[in-house]
Amino acid sequence: MMLSTLSMIMVPVAFATSVGAKDVVVNSQYVKATAICSCGSYGYDHYITGTFVNYCPQCHSYGTLEFNPKGTPEGEWTCSKCNSDYCAADGKEKIDGSKYSLTQYNISNTNSHNETLKNTTQNQTFIQSEAMLKTFHQTILEQLALLNGKAFYEW
Repeated sequence: MMLSTLSMIMVPVAFATSVGAKDVVVNSQYVKATAICSCGSYGYDHYITGTFVNYCPQCHSYGTLEFNPKGTPEGEWTCSKCNSDYCAADGKEKIDGSKYSLTQYNISNTNSHNETLKNTTQNQTFIQSEAMLKTFHQTILEQLALLNGKAFYEW
């Protein structure tokens, strides 16, 4: 009895990486998994398939999402650059109150490789433009705060 209890406790993390998720796909354009929601937005009792652009909104990096390197039971997407964690089912960052979320990716049903590349390029351009706009907006607010003699965090 004690031996079976110890063997359950000492299961290597490598075994936990596949628990709870199926049909995991990672490529340079998108990531996809069928997993149980790990952030609680959809409950913890059914599978949801989430497909997202392989882009981390936290550090603005493409191609850095990995599936569940930390071995969470439900599975999660983790950025290999900044270590941010996102729910595998809905893409929300797993920090209470975070505004970051992975961008949904629609897998095209066309057989045309060029059309898929075109759509991916358009998605990446849009994401880069959105990130630049947010950075520009924050820079403007910081400059206005300095001109008013207050630190940005005092606003």
